[in-house]
Amino acid sequence: MRQFIQRPAVVAAAVAAFAAIGVVPATATPAPTATPAPAATPAAASAASAAATPAGICGSGYREIDSHTFTNGRVEFARVHLLYNAATGYNCVVTDHSRATAGTTLTTGAWIDVQDDGKGQARNQGAFSSYAGPVRLKAAHSCVRWGGMIEAGVGTYTYTSPWTHCG
Repeated sequence: MRQFIQRPAVVAAAVAAFAAIGVVPATATPAPTATPAPAATPAAASAASAAATPAGICGSGYREIDSHTFTNGRVEFARVHLLYNAATGYNCVVTDHSRATAGTTLTTGAWIDVQDDGKGQARNQGAFSSYAGPVRLKAAHSCVRWGGMIEAGVGTYTYTSPWTHCG
């Protein structure tokens, strides 16, 4: 049995195919251009970039004291950061995606444990596209064991420190 295709359907399909490769037929009406969004103010751009750093994610007063990179030798997938706030005595851990994995939802985790505090490990793990954490525990005058992980499609990368940064 022979099927007939309606001419408007063929024309619509051809216009869509041309548009997909960037060719606009002479008889087509060009699509309206979008009005560009206003540029971000320097203060807004600075605030957005500060929030994207591990110190910005942990909050005011945190300073990085250690980190570990997840790499396959050629490509960096993520980095886990340990930060400390001397004013509050809290440590904070964040695992942030590197350029190669930023924007891709991957299982990512961050954790910290304070030696002999009886509270156990604080952990944040799930499907994230930019970072896991922050996880915080008070650790003044105590040792911490901290770490993170990322499943990068080519493998699972995990790091847990020994008891360290005792102070």
